[in-house]
Amino acid sequence: MSEPLPKVAVIYLSWFSMPYLEDVFSCLDALDYPRDRLEIIAVDNASTDGSQEWLAKRTDITYFPNEKNLGFAEGNNMGINHALLSGADYIFLHNNDLKLEPGAIREAVTLAESDEKIGSVQSFMKLWSDPDRVNSTGGMVHFLGFGFVRDNGRLASEVTAKDGSEIAYASGAAVLYRASVLREVGLLDPFLFLYHEDLELGWRIRLAGFRNVFARNSVTYHNYKFKRAFAKFYWMERNRYIVHFTHLNLRTIALLAPFLLGMEIMMLVLSIKGGWWKEKFAAYRDALNPAVWKHIFDGRKKSAHIRCVSDHEIVRMFTSKVEHQETSSFIVDKIGNPLLTIVWFVLKRVIR
Repeated sequence: MSEPLPKVAVIYLSWFSMPYLEDVFSCLDALDYPRDRLEIIAVDNASTDGSQEWLAKRTDITYFPNEKNLGFAEGNNMGINHALLSGADYIFLHNNDLKLEPGAIREAVTLAESDEKIGSVQSFMKLWSDPDRVNSTGGMVHFLGFGFVRDNGRLASEVTAKDGSEIAYASGAAVLYRASVLREVGLLDPFLFLYHEDLELGWRIRLAGFRNVFARNSVTYHNYKFKRAFAKFYWMERNRYIVHFTHLNLRTIALLAPFLLGMEIMMLVLSIKGGWWKEKFAAYRDALNPAVWKHIFDGRKKSAHIRCVSDHEIVRMFTSKVEHQETSSFIVDKIGNPLLTIVWFVLKRVIR
C-alpha cells in the first residue's frame, strides 16, 4: 500500500472578496488532491460586502471571521496556527483574488517532497485577466531593500525559469510552506502589517539553511493590478528598512550605508514629486519610534538564533536592478540600474 499524500492546509485570506468567491471556490472544489488530505481554512478580515456570510454557509471549510482587519500577516497567521495544531505537513497561502489550476497543489507538494531542504514553493502566477502573461515567477530582493516580483508582464511563453529553480523569496499570494520549517523559523511578522512580510519570512527560511523555489508546473491566476495608493508607499518604505536592519550583519549594513543614504535622498525627491511625501515622512516618524527599534533589536536576536548561513550566501540572491514594468522609466532603466549594477558587482564580493 502506498503512503498517503502529505496533509495540506490551504489558507484563504478574505477581505472584501465577494467578486472572487464563486470563481475561487469552484477552483478549490476542482483540485486534484484527496479531500481527506486537504483542509480549506478561510479567514476573513472584517469584510462588510457579504463575504463573511457567504463563507459561513460553506460547511466543508474551517472558517474564522474577524471583527477587525488584522492585516495580511496576522490574518494568515490565524489560519496557519490552526493548521499547525491540526497536524498539516504543508500550508498553502491563497490570496483572495487568486484561482488555482486543478493540479496546482499537487505539483507544489511533489516539488517540495523532492528535497527536504525546500522551505517554500512559489507557484507560477499568471494574470487572471490575461492568462498568457505572467504576474510572478518568484520574489526578487534589491540590495537596497526593495522587493518586487520577477517576470511581471512578460509573456508566459518567454519565461526561462525552470521548475525547482531557487528564488530569493516566495510571494505570499500563492506559496506552499513546509510546516516543520515554519515551526523552526516562525510565522509571518504581524508588525509589518502590509508588504514585505513574505520577503521577510523568505529571508528567515534562507537564514535557517532552507531554500525557496519556483514551481513552474503549479499554475495559478492572480487578479493583480499595480496600485499606486499612497498608503502602499508608507508601508513599503517603512518595512524595507525594518527587514534590512533586522537581518543583515552590522558590517554589511555599514558597507551599504552610503548607498542606502543616496537612495534615501532619491526616494525623498520622488515622494515630493509624486505627491506621497506625507507617507514618506510618516515612515521617517516611525524611524524615530522606540517601538520600531525594539522590534528590530528583538528581531536581530531571533535572526541570530536561527542563522546558519552567512550574509555572503544571503546576498547571493539579491539583485542590483529594479525590474518592474509599472515603475520603469528612463532614469531607472538607463541611469539608476546600470550604476547600481556596477556598485553591486563590487559590494557583493566583499560581503561576508
